[in-house]
Amino acid sequence: MYHLFKQITFGLDNRDPFIEGVDAKGAKQPIDTRAVNERYPHAVLFGGTCGGTIISPTWILTAGHCTLFNDGRGVLAGTNNSDVSGVYRFTKRLIIHPLFSVGPYWLNAEEFNLKQVAARWDFLLAELEEPLPLDGKIMAAAKLDDQPDLSAGLDVGYAGYGTDHHGGTMRSEMHAMELSVQSNEVCSKLEQFEAKDMLCAKGRPPRYDSACNGDSGSGLVDNNGRLVGVASWVENDAFECRNGNLVVFSRVSSVREWIRQVTNI
Repeated sequence: MYHLFKQITFGLDNRDPFIEGVDAKGAKQPIDTRAVNERYPHAVLFGGTCGGTIISPTWILTAGHCTLFNDGRGVLAGTNNSDVSGVYRFTKRLIIHPLFSVGPYWLNAEEFNLKQVAARWDFLLAELEEPLPLDGKIMAAAKLDDQPDLSAGLDVGYAGYGTDHHGGTMRSEMHAMELSVQSNEVCSKLEQFEAKDMLCAKGRPPRYDSACNGDSGSGLVDNNGRLVGVASWVENDAFECRNGNLVVFSRVSSVREWIRQVTNI
């Protein structure tokens, strides 16, 4: 998932190597945005161009690479539509994981024959100036995953405001994606995949959801609300939003102790 925000301005072109895919709307399936908000009350819009997850009234977990494209000044919570009033909070501290690194996104992938651009330890903790009201409409993720291994086939999903096609604009309505965790063996076909800090998932039939520009940082949760991953990058060159692509998430269990040390959560 290359940062699902396309405006890279480091030269060459405006392609974004971070997260791509198609949502329920793009797959021509009806979507009830109210239901999306009810299922993902922990999902936020971070900095206007990324997703994020509430892990406490004052802390948001998102992707480290999101700060490459926006200043992370604030988050919007408690709404399924960014054009409608929600709860906005300014951030006062942004803490990137100390091992965070990102692939050569400034290069022309075709010219240099780069099959994949990836991020390692792609995590960012954002502390809010004021707490969010956890009133049911807004909630923290039920649990932060601390298990090193996830079962292949586990049903998971995420919600975000990413585009429905490459080069598009962020959508105002939150959308949801339904995926299944893949085995490390399947994920390892991606050259940059590292099971230590990554997991991958693939859309379930019939939609075969993936991800797209602007979905980076969104939290991957299981059916019990357990937060297992943070949207990071996507299979192939990420210059197209395609159903069926493997989506790579940063593995939350790999940084559970770091989160605890920083936030006391």
